[in-house]
Amino acid sequence: MLKDNISDEQLALLASQGDDEAMALLVARVTPVAKAKAASYGNLRVSQDDLVQEGMLGFLDAVRSFNVDKGVPFRAFAGICINNRILSAIRESLNNKNIVLSNAVSLDDEDNGNESSAISDPADIFSVNESVEFIMNLIEEELSDFEKNVIKRWLSKKSYSEIANELACSEKAVDNAMQRIRKKLRSKV
Repeated sequence: MLKDNISDEQLALLASQGDDEAMALLVARVTPVAKAKAASYGNLRVSQDDLVQEGMLGFLDAVRSFNVDKGVPFRAFAGICINNRILSAIRESLNNKNIVLSNAVSLDDEDNGNESSAISDPADIFSVNESVEFIMNLIEEELSDFEKNVIKRWLSKKSYSEIANELACSEKAVDNAMQRIRKKLRSKV
């Protein structure tokens, strides 16, 4: 039986080799980290439970790709993987502004009985469209021009460094803008 005094790094190595007991202990240690990271993001379109699940998928990626030789503690590496996975889920949910168009039933289709559309109920289409419109209005009304430029690039999956280069500013200015954006959007949601 594994003891609680085994390091995260040793557990990650054992778990990556298929040790279920090591994986269970590591999951117990890292789940609170995923929950805390998910709780730090408020989002209309992604539930906290979904963000935690995304975080745990990031954790599994961390177990799979962790390399003890890099000298990085597993918990720090897992935290980054968890955070990146959660941010990707949020970006994806915000980037789906054209979901209504991509899931709409074509009026030209001869087979109108086709139920291949994920969103075919007019009430659902209206709800998705309303959520996207709400977020876009928040961005338009609440953010400065600089913040709008930052969020536009961030939603295009650009790094802080790439954004800073494009906007001729420092990465710290980009980070500060993202913090302000999060604060403004959370206060309105």
